[in-house]
Amino acid sequence: MPTYRITTKPNLLNDGQKDEIAKFITKTYTQITGAPNYFAQVIFDETDYRRYVGGIPSNSQIWIHADIRSGRTKEQRTELITAIIEGVSKLSNVSAHDIWVYLNIMEPTNMAEFGQILPQAGEEQAWFDKLPEELQRKFSTMEPIE
Repeated sequence: MPTYRITTKPNLLNDGQKDEIAKFITKTYTQITGAPNYFAQVIFDETDYRRYVGGIPSNSQIWIHADIRSGRTKEQRTELITAIIEGVSKLSNVSAHDIWVYLNIMEPTNMAEFGQILPQAGEEQAWFDKLPEELQRKFSTMEPIE
């Protein structure tokens, strides 16, 4: 958690752009929230949909829907949204006007990842300490994204 689902038309982004966007979102999330990077998941969903804004076709739009845990301040959420718009615009060469970000706030007790109910914001270390040793080793080897 969080899970960022990025929806675009096919071939709007190349694989290199997707890799850089995923790294950027993960790094931005960890810097703003202080949560570990292994919580961040980024999924690219390319669909040949017909999207309209105001009844007019919109072909260059990037829509980012993020499910995040509750416990983040309004300031953190605003900073996160703003940073994602600016960073994704730069990395994708798509105008910031065509990048839409929706944050869906969820209670951590309504989510499970890695077979475990998620912790409240700020309680990640206590949660980590209770994980099976195999998962602790796996997460401990993940390098922070520079």
